[in-house]
Amino acid sequence: MRKKWYPACILCLALSPALTQAQEKNLQNDVSVTLDEVVVTATRSETNLREIPAKVEVISRQAIEQTVGETLTEQLKKNSSIGVIEYPGVLAGIGIRGFKPEFSGITKHSLVLINGRPAGASNLATILVDSIERIELLKGPASSLYGGEAMGGVVNIITRKNMDALTGSAELGFGSFSTNYQKASLGGGAGEYFDFDLTAGRHDQNNDFKMGNGETRAHTRYETQNGTVRLGADMGAGWRVDMSGDLYQGRDIETPGDSFDGDDKSGNKDIDRYGFDLMAGGELGSNNQVFVTAYKTNETSEYYKNYSGYFVPVQVPSYRSYDSEIDWLGVQIKDEFNWGPHAVISGLDYQDIKKESRSYNEDGSRTAPWSPDEGRTNWAGYVETVWRFMDRALTLTAGGRYDYFDVETEATPYKTDFTPNSESFSTFSPRLGINYLFPGGVRLHSTVGQAFVPPDAGQLAGYSEQTVGGVTMITKGNAGLDPETSTTYDLGLGYESRKNGLSFDLTFFHTDVDDKISRVTVGNIGSYENALSAEMEGIETMLSFDIGAPLQWERSLSLFVNSTHILKAEEEVAGGEMTDIHNVAKYTMNYGLQYDDGMFDAGIHFRSQGRMKDTDWNTAGYPEIEYPSFTVADLTAGVNFFEQHRVALKIDNLFDEYYYEKKGFPKPGRSVFVSYVYSF
Repeated sequence: MRKKWYPACILCLALSPALTQAQEKNLQNDVSVTLDEVVVTATRSETNLREIPAKVEVISRQAIEQTVGETLTEQLKKNSSIGVIEYPGVLAGIGIRGFKPEFSGITKHSLVLINGRPAGASNLATILVDSIERIELLKGPASSLYGGEAMGGVVNIITRKNMDALTGSAELGFGSFSTNYQKASLGGGAGEYFDFDLTAGRHDQNNDFKMGNGETRAHTRYETQNGTVRLGADMGAGWRVDMSGDLYQGRDIETPGDSFDGDDKSGNKDIDRYGFDLMAGGELGSNNQVFVTAYKTNETSEYYKNYSGYFVPVQVPSYRSYDSEIDWLGVQIKDEFNWGPHAVISGLDYQDIKKESRSYNEDGSRTAPWSPDEGRTNWAGYVETVWRFMDRALTLTAGGRYDYFDVETEATPYKTDFTPNSESFSTFSPRLGINYLFPGGVRLHSTVGQAFVPPDAGQLAGYSEQTVGGVTMITKGNAGLDPETSTTYDLGLGYESRKNGLSFDLTFFHTDVDDKISRVTVGNIGSYENALSAEMEGIETMLSFDIGAPLQWERSLSLFVNSTHILKAEEEVAGGEMTDIHNVAKYTMNYGLQYDDGMFDAGIHFRSQGRMKDTDWNTAGYPEIEYPSFTVADLTAGVNFFEQHRVALKIDNLFDEYYYEKKGFPKPGRSVFVSYVYSF
């Protein structure tokens, strides 16, 4: 039976006794990129951005509001030049520093957090921006702090935390493809000791979108709703308790399939995702603070097809073909000790992940899924030290984390083509960093660190068969896989001056990957192996210049560039040959112009993506192909009037470009959206 809408669930979040962690300290709302900005992701503690050796980028709330895109992936690809893949039908993933984008499963090369705890979203298209105060993006290895999956980098979403006067807003919007949406937020202090934040939203696209070539892409409609809640209490004597929760529901999300197949392989799906956590923290002394967070998150997906067969699809009544459920459960304990300018951050993390998969025949009966049910338990301890010398001009960081894993494939109903297996392993991940701030705002920063990613159940014990032209193609797992490991170093030069309105950073990075898990096909049998190696290196550039600052205008006119140029992204295959890693673009660039005088704001944004290689799965022999480069422009404009009112215009793909990030799944053409916001 198809799932129904449960609008009351958003309200139920406010009544739940176990909700998510708020920020580990009372973070300030100043999210503009300035010399005094404080971030938490790089050390798991509040640290001045200019003192951090690691490469960290911050996407402020203002930048989010002035960027076209309702999802986390849209914001990341348009503000931080990382690799992103997005499919029609609410499906998306990211890749950082030469790792290809990933959009499913519990094992990835980039880690996404919400206020420091796992987001509980294998599909990043389910994370919307309504409640986000800012996004911190740590580029580079972070397993020394966060364990597995933090090989390419970490995205930490910081949600709203209003503890002052009560404020709120209501928004109505509509646009192309019969889109309409509604949003509301409310938050602030509630008496002397309590505070809260609530957000709720709904977004419906009632018609199929048109592509840049003017043609309609069938089966691309969808409906979503989302909500968040935070309840906070000041317990006195420097202690706080915060409970938070977030919810996403997608209904009748149509999935068009590869355009190579026309409309023959369309379907739809329902998605539910929620996260809860409870955080308590406070002072044990004048120089010591302790935080404890318990969390639970869940992602459930149901997929429906209206065809049978694969290579010769036959239209049949819609039926549920597959569903999956992933549960994350964990506890985080952190102790922060400061003496003078120095700090030691240490902690213990526990996490248990369970994933279940179920497949169905057309008549509703069960059949074996491709991947077995799996579980992963992780115990870890970490220490991060921060040493500041020369009146805080020189910062040294050193830390490491020990992780112990139990990874298991579990007995799965109807799946008898494998033997349940388990594997335990441990690993230590160190990281070192140095940052030197010269007088005048110039700084040098560098890090070197190791990271790892464990294998997943499909790679360990998956099994499937497909018949192509009378030949049965078999894909099976490899129970002997080892974790992937990597070593990365980077070196950067930065400069920032509020007086001159100039911010600049140029960072070179190099990554060597050992025991890389890659798919290998011999004859008609495909499996997974720890390939010999992989190597990635590139240059990241960030530049922002506010012309209004040196001219002392009471308004800003900013030029901005954020880019990543991949100099090398290669992996070694059987025989020792180095080949390009697929789905990694030669470059990604964001650049444009933004104006803001407090009453009127407008911006033009360009995103360019270079060529990249992929496999053509629709051609016999599955040859390697190269995607063309493209440039897409967005336009935003907004007017604030009578203090509490705002009208905004957003245009995605301004010049109606026909392009795709994945062959067979072209992106929408020009899309126009208008909204009205009332704030108090």
